Amino acid sequence: MPTALFFEVRPDEAEYLARELVDCGLDVHFFKEPLGPNSTVEISRAEIFSVFIRSHITAETLERMPHLKLIVTRSTGYDHIDLQACLQRGVLVCNIPGYGENTVVEHTFPLILPLSRNLQKVYLRTIRGDFSLEGLRGFDLKGRTLGVVGAGRIGLRVIRIAKGFDMEVLAHDIRPQALVAEIPGFRYVSLEDLLRKSDIVTLHVPLTSATYHLIKAKN
Repeated sequence: MPTALFFEVRPDEAEYLARELVDCGLDVHFFKEPLGPNSTVEISRAEIFSVFIRSHITAETLERMPHLKLIVTRSTGYDHIDLQACLQRGVLVCNIPGYGENTVVEHTFPLILPLSRNLQKVYLRTIRGDFSLEGLRGFDLKGRTLGVVGAGRIGLRVIRIAKGFDMEVLAHDIRPQALVAEIPGFRYVSLEDLLRKSDIVTLHVPLTSATYHLIKAKN
């Protein structure tokens, strides 16, 4: 019976997964802690791993798992897994492409709106007992330009909400889709144009070698 180890699992998640996997023919074990270099969990017998974002699977970790065949990360991002090392060892890696789409999108605008109204400055002043209004004038989102870096599933949903605020939208993506852009009404531009013309920029790209330090201060 193949052994499957699940890391970063809450008790309610363990209960759900155990129920759903009861007929899968797996020897399943759940652990609250993430998998890391100092993990004391016996992992050498595992054939399947399921992890979340705080577990880091490196080449050194893989050396401890000679029978490993499959890693499933319960997230969209996979930068916590050494894909090259997995490829060399013939270990299949799977992620969850649709994880948290609505959650991320709905969190984006609660970050943008306080920015447009200087709410952080207001908060910091009031906890100091300063109730002056000087320098706190915000701006309307209507008519402003939102730059969306990464127009995938999440980025496109952000764009739809932005259009509801009557914002202009510019997008940058490595795979522009002209037909998709016609429906929400935005334009694909280069990253340089987006940064130059946008009032607000939001990033919705995975962390990869191509996106690492995508935006950084000039030396």
